[in-house]
Amino acid sequence: MKMRILIKEGEYRLSRAGCMDAKLDAEELFCFLTGLDRVGIFLRAQEEVDKETEEQYMELIERRAQRIPLQHITGVQEFMGYKFKVSPDVLVPRQDTEILVTEAARIIREERRAEPSFFRRIRGDREWKVLDLCCGSGAIGISLAKICDNAAVTMTDISDKALEIARENADSLRAGVEIFQGDMFEPVKGRKFDMIVTNPPYIRTNMIALLQEEVKEHEPVMALDGGRDGLDYYRTIVARAARYLRPEGYLIMEIGYDQGEILRKMLKDSGAYRPAEVLKDLPGRDRVVKCRLV
Repeated sequence: MKMRILIKEGEYRLSRAGCMDAKLDAEELFCFLTGLDRVGIFLRAQEEVDKETEEQYMELIERRAQRIPLQHITGVQEFMGYKFKVSPDVLVPRQDTEILVTEAARIIREERRAEPSFFRRIRGDREWKVLDLCCGSGAIGISLAKICDNAAVTMTDISDKALEIARENADSLRAGVEIFQGDMFEPVKGRKFDMIVTNPPYIRTNMIALLQEEVKEHEPVMALDGGRDGLDYYRTIVARAARYLRPEGYLIMEIGYDQGEILRKMLKDSGAYRPAEVLKDLPGRDRVVKCRLV
């Protein structure tokens, strides 16, 4: 069978199974199997595919048709230009979360440029202490460590299995980060940070059953479930983060599309933070809330 026809058959089967990005996934699985990229597929579209490759490809298509996430089949997800290992033990990094990382990196870089070079030399290159709370695969913290050479990143998560993946990602990407296991702030008691970044669970409990099958059946519920109103983790973070931030330190959180004003009010009512700013994603929905300690 010609490559073009084989991939088209894969797309058809995925579309029939209800996969949202059937064409993209069909191509990605062929690239994963053969080592080709999309340019290679285009250039070699009329070539015949041997029987063994054809059978292996259809086995991958069948797995994806069972609504197993593409990333769980390939074992990787690209995020901020880096390849992260993923598994059913961690939330697959989403493109929306890049908004948080991009904003955090912008702050670190711009404030560094604004500071006189004399003080930078005194303090040294790694001058920003950053905490990635509920780090999961480590995508946020590791990306910041790679992008900002003046960021010293500490990552925490309650899940041992998630931290195994985070450690593998830190090693493979050669990111010098600290990683601790424990509930929320417990592993970093007594420490202070210039910035806390986090993508905590924020899905309402009764909404999890309505999520895509790839998410509700194959990603860890503990990384999704934010309690009855989706705000359980935010209450803890807003109440406790001030104790772990240096004066004027930043708190940057990913949020659900309808949680911007709620979080802004929660931060204001705490009395510990300056007025918060809500950043939107590409479709114009609330995605990140950012504020500073008073």
